[in-house]
Amino acid sequence: MARYRVLFGLWLAIWLVLWALGKNAMPLCVLLGSLVAAIAELACTALAAKHLRLSLSAPLSVQKGEEVSVCVQVENTGLFSLATLSAQVCCRNLLTDERSCRALRISAPGRQRQSEVVTFAGLRCGKLELSLPELRVYDLFGLYGRRVAENVRTFSLVLPKLYPVQLQTGERTIPDFDSDEYSMRHPGDDPSETFALREYVPGDRVRSIHWKLTEKTGDVIVRQLGLPVDHSILLLLDNSAPEACTPADKESLGELTASVSAALCAAGLTHHIAWYDRNQDAVSSVPVEGEDTLTPALAELLAARIVPDEQTVLEHFAQCGGSLDYAHVVLLTLRPEQEPIPEGESGPLFTVVPCGAAVSREEGVYLAL
Repeated sequence: MARYRVLFGLWLAIWLVLWALGKNAMPLCVLLGSLVAAIAELACTALAAKHLRLSLSAPLSVQKGEEVSVCVQVENTGLFSLATLSAQVCCRNLLTDERSCRALRISAPGRQRQSEVVTFAGLRCGKLELSLPELRVYDLFGLYGRRVAENVRTFSLVLPKLYPVQLQTGERTIPDFDSDEYSMRHPGDDPSETFALREYVPGDRVRSIHWKLTEKTGDVIVRQLGLPVDHSILLLLDNSAPEACTPADKESLGELTASVSAALCAAGLTHHIAWYDRNQDAVSSVPVEGEDTLTPALAELLAARIVPDEQTVLEHFAQCGGSLDYAHVVLLTLRPEQEPIPEGESGPLFTVVPCGAAVSREEGVYLAL
């Protein structure tokens, strides 16, 4: 833009000198005409910029190794045309935190719609955030660039390349939703079992009052109901890394979690996938009942940010009040040495699966449940 301003200034200076040295008015007419044309073009550009409509579209998912084509569509609903639009189309992998941008130039004729395609290649597995953070429109002479604040975005999913997973299942792995085992840590809604007895606090339901004990003790006693242990499996993604890790390690953690989930689906085992959501400061969990629910679950799983954190996902899980009332918890982590996890009498069985780029693509992982 600076180059065009210099050239335009030289153009005006030449005609100004010719008018000063000459004896006719033609150079002055050209000089004034150039200034009027530039001012009119700047005004038309500012007016046309208010009538721009931008949108991004991308495929919902692509296989790993395929290009992601992003279509940028610009619609000018106004009468005046825009000679040049300059934009940056940015791609951010929410799982690996890798970022890249592509420059784009396009025109926007009045009352027309234009589109251009930008491609991103060599992307790792993960959920992609595709955005158009800034757009600038330029006048015909290239003298002024006006910023149009249009934070447009869309999402696409680069599907994982699955590792081979060998599963060995036991009797406790079979789901039993009418379980006779009850949680020792959390109350529930099963009236056939009592979790605990305590004094009444405002907000308790009247039907939970234990009338016989209330009459005997003189204090209002409330009966908390039991919570049956869900005999299913929890895949716990430890997205709290002990130190800064490479994008390849982050990708491996996401792909191994997806691989174990796919293997459980193939074996007909329902399960949940959970991780720590840093944006919400809470534990997120999605149920996976089969292959038809796995892909929607991956769209959330592969957006889990993996950052250095002294606290493990289990510690975050405890702070957020998460329940580990499952038959089996599979912890997938990048930590080279995981501290021993205590298992209570009625608590879940724990299996720790170390992840990272060093895991063999050919051998995969072996998992006994």
